Amino acid sequence: MQNWHIFRRRDRHVKIYEIRVRRALTPSGLPEYDYALNPYVGCLHGCLYCYAQDYTKGPPGAAWGHIVYVKANLLEVLRREAAQLKPGVVGLSTVTDPYQPPEAKYRLARGAIEILAEAGFHISVQTKSPLVLRDLDLFKRYRESVDVGITITAMGDKALELEPAAPHPTARARAAARLAEEGVKVWIFLGPVVPGYNDSREDLAEVIKLAASIGAELIYDRYRPKPKAHARLPPAYRQEAGTQWWTQVKKTIEELCREAGARCLDVEEEWRARRGRPPLEAGLDGAP
Repeated sequence: MQNWHIFRRRDRHVKIYEIRVRRALTPSGLPEYDYALNPYVGCLHGCLYCYAQDYTKGPPGAAWGHIVYVKANLLEVLRREAAQLKPGVVGLSTVTDPYQPPEAKYRLARGAIEILAEAGFHISVQTKSPLVLRDLDLFKRYRESVDVGITITAMGDKALELEPAAPHPTARARAAARLAEEGVKVWIFLGPVVPGYNDSREDLAEVIKLAASIGAELIYDRYRPKPKAHARLPPAYRQEAGTQWWTQVKKTIEELCREAGARCLDVEEEWRARRGRPPLEAGLDGAP
């Protein structure tokens, strides 16, 4: 049995509360998913740029990174819903990290994957945590029903500046490599790309080379300012994230992907590919 106490600890006061819920699956606001499943409210990773803090109500949103609610009866509710709802693509998760520290105890993400896969749903996992390797047996058992995304905004210690309690990028990279070695469909999420933080050619190249080296698809997205998240960023990273800036960043990413031999898609292209929609034509970024 491996030891899963792998999370960096800092002198932070955190509180975890159990709650009961009436619903598990909710309609997704993201076009690539039919449903969203968020086992926890709030996230102890406490990433400064995270849009989820603007959509999280109550104490977990107000004290982002310090308070988490655990949906203690989630699996009970999910079993009932999975038997009643039309199977589709489930995003695990969209406003929390399903493998943040409480998951080591509560195992809600693991239980949810089993329930959903057995009911014919497809599960798309996204996390910053190498705890995801604990469930490698599930990903191999339900290989056709699960894909796993590992978020890496920057390599090395630089990431810690805006991701104060998330696992180190090196640990995430190793987890992604292990998943790929085991034949799990894995992708790297390079996002958000924040002006002045991780938008240099050198920073982008490091993550793209990682994806290429393990044969993983890379999906990328720009920083989209939200009031609470934007206010928490250091002033140096509150630069204008305009169209001209993003056009140049996308051009750089595409060049680096060609050089590295990596398959890279922005989020718009990714959901179109997942939904079988035709790709965007050049110059039509953001078109419906």
